[in-house]
Amino acid sequence: MTLREALSQIPDPRARNRQYPLWGLLALILVAFLSRVDSLRGVERFARANPHLLPHLGLRKAPGHTAITLLLHRLDPEKLQAALLQVFPEADLGEVLVVDGKHLRGSGKGKSAQVKLVEVLALHLHTTLAQARAEGREDQALLELLDRLGAEGLKGKVVVGDAGYLYPELAGKVVQKGGRTSLS
Repeated sequence: MTLREALSQIPDPRARNRQYPLWGLLALILVAFLSRVDSLRGVERFARANPHLLPHLGLRKAPGHTAITLLLHRLDPEKLQAALLQVFPEADLGEVLVVDGKHLRGSGKGKSAQVKLVEVLALHLHTTLAQARAEGREDQALLELLDRLGAEGLKGKVVVGDAGYLYPELAGKVVQKGGRTSLS
C-alpha cells in the first residue's frame, strides 16, 4: 500500500470547506519532519521553501500554520497510527519511548514560579512511565528519570523527543541503559 492510499483512508475531521487534501497535508508534515523540521511553524516554512514538492502532495499552495495546527488538533491519532502501520508494518511502537517537557498551565502567575515537568511516555501503552518536576534544565531532570527507570527500563527501546533533549550526555545515558536515540 502506498502512503497516499493509506493516508486517504483516514476520515477527514475538518469542515466541508477543505482547501487542502487531508493526505497531502499529512504527507507534507511527515516529509518535513523526516527533513529534520522540528515544529509546526517549521512545516509551514518548509512548504514555502520547497514549492516544487507541493504538486506531488496534491497541494496547490503552501498551507499556513493555522491549517496545519487545526488539522492535527482534530485528527484521530489512532487512525493515523493505523494508516502509517499499513505502510510501515515493521514499525514496532512497543519499542518507542517519548520524552517530553511541559509547563503547567496557570503556574508562574503572580509571585509563584512556573512549574516545569518532564515525563517518559510509553507510546504503545498510552501512559506515562515516569514524571518529575524540573527545577533547572529539563535534560537534567530527564537524566534522573532514566536512572529511576533502571537498567532494564530502556533495553531495546528507542527514545525520542524534541530538540531540547538532544544532548550528548542524555544520549549516552540512554545507550548505557541499552536504548537508542537519534544521536546514538
